[in-house]
Amino acid sequence: MRTLFGTELRKLTSVRSTWILLAATALLAGLHAVGLLVGDPDGELAADIGKQRVLFSAGMGSILAITLGVLISAGEFRHGTITDTYLSTPRRGRVLSAKLATGLTVGALAGLASAATTLAVSGAWLAADGNSLPLGESYVWQTLLGGLLWCTAYAAIGVAVGTLTRNPVLGIVGALAWLYVIEGIVVSAFEDVGRWLPSGAASALGNAVRDGLLPQWGGLVMLGAYAAVIAAVAALTTLRRDVT
Repeated sequence: MRTLFGTELRKLTSVRSTWILLAATALLAGLHAVGLLVGDPDGELAADIGKQRVLFSAGMGSILAITLGVLISAGEFRHGTITDTYLSTPRRGRVLSAKLATGLTVGALAGLASAATTLAVSGAWLAADGNSLPLGESYVWQTLLGGLLWCTAYAAIGVAVGTLTRNPVLGIVGALAWLYVIEGIVVSAFEDVGRWLPSGAASALGNAVRDGLLPQWGGLVMLGAYAAVIAAVAALTTLRRDVT
């Protein structure tokens, strides 16, 4: 398993697009933080709640983390290399496990980049404005850690979705459409359901300043459950089908 994980990690890190997406993850988080810092006409940043809203930007790179996850699994089907992978490792469940471990690792790196960028940008901006981040307050680190775990969980979900669809475009578009379109429609009709859906769970994990969410640990459990269920469905269906 360790050898297979190392192989999957080398495949991913040898591709330029991986590093571009990781850099874009940090950039997206930084830009989101700047947008909130600039748009503070009411002086909300003087209070902890305003700073927590800005630190929530640490999870904004999750949109690219889920993209990376889909590419980890579905990319091999697109390029036809999955045949060689299955020939060298006939037990397809082990391949899926290695890809999930790779997704978790890369997702954590994406989350770390997002959280570090958010901390650096918000800290520097507030300092220049005569303000500061209260680094001794637990909400600062809870929000940054939540953003890191958000990216990590989304990458794992992306791997599961990519395995299920076997198509990078379908997997990415499907995942993003669900998160940013379909969930909105569902929540508008059944508001109380929102906290249990992936986006609601992610907001809870990211320590969003919003009422009606699950506790932060509950968000992590829900996202982990979504990744596990989708991966299980893929293992029982897609993995058993012929590659061609």
